[in-house]
Amino acid sequence: MNTIDYDQLRTTVEQEVTEELAKVTDPLQRRARAEAIRDQAQREATALMAVRDELVVAAALADGRVTKELADSTGLAYAYAQKRVMAYHRAELPGIARAFGRAVVEELRARTPLHREPDIHARAIEAARKYEIARARQRAALRNIEAAHEAVLTAGGRIRVDISDTGIDFAEVRRQAAEELRAEYAELNAGPEERLRWAAEAVDQAESEMELLQPERDRALISLAFYTTARAPYQAAGLSRQRMRRYLERALGLPALAKLPPREQQPAAARAAGVPFVEDAATELPQIAEMYEAAAERRQVALEIRNAALRTLAAEPYGWTQTKLAEFIGRDLAVVNRALNAAA
Repeated sequence: MNTIDYDQLRTTVEQEVTEELAKVTDPLQRRARAEAIRDQAQREATALMAVRDELVVAAALADGRVTKELADSTGLAYAYAQKRVMAYHRAELPGIARAFGRAVVEELRARTPLHREPDIHARAIEAARKYEIARARQRAALRNIEAAHEAVLTAGGRIRVDISDTGIDFAEVRRQAAEELRAEYAELNAGPEERLRWAAEAVDQAESEMELLQPERDRALISLAFYTTARAPYQAAGLSRQRMRRYLERALGLPALAKLPPREQQPAAARAAGVPFVEDAATELPQIAEMYEAAAERRQVALEIRNAALRTLAAEPYGWTQTKLAEFIGRDLAVVNRALNAAA
């Protein structure tokens, strides 16, 4: 019975797959080709495993037992070969004892005429060889998929960065910011005029914070998107993917909905457009975004309070004019008009 050096076979096949994929220079195409090899090899291995096991069982029946030589020649551990044969005859002959004795052998032979084939051992070995080739191609493809994916991520000189888990729950950040501001307002013991002053100052303060934080947030976000492998950096910024895309378009001087350059060309395009690289963007972005979202929520709540106070003072018995209200909060008449008309 011929014996194949399965370790050498696997090594040779895996090397062949690696050499085949190395000829595909484009990392996206190389990854796609590796995925195709993986999928095909997986299908082949699944089909061949059933064929191999059936032939190994038939060969064992021809010998009257599972031999060490049969296991070695088909690339199976001896214990595994015994297990496969026992599993087969337990399924075929429920209730028969596990012992692979003469009665069991004869019964299985009667049910499995395949064991009479003169070349059954050679067929089992050939099926095992094909199975191991398929499995080796699958393993090699998987390794090359990982390598190609890395090449895709770093194409164009991108720096590897991971910001997949910032631990920030932006919904909770907003909820807490709103709750704290409302609690502060609830403790305010003052008349309508002072409440309006407080709310107007809260709006001004929140907007000042946002004006300081947004450019820093956007610089970090754009740097991560163009120069690093960070996945979905918009999530770390508390933004939508569409919003980030618009920021990227503006950074490159493109009109809205314009097609961005291919991923591998984006670092060069960003450098040509003067987009700065922010070295600590991965750590800075989540922190800045958290502060920005809290300020934005405080502004929203303060606006609601301010606008309600405007309507209160515009009504009787106060009767403040729109001009007086605008001067008091330091805003244009249009702001006051919008606030008053919103309740109409």
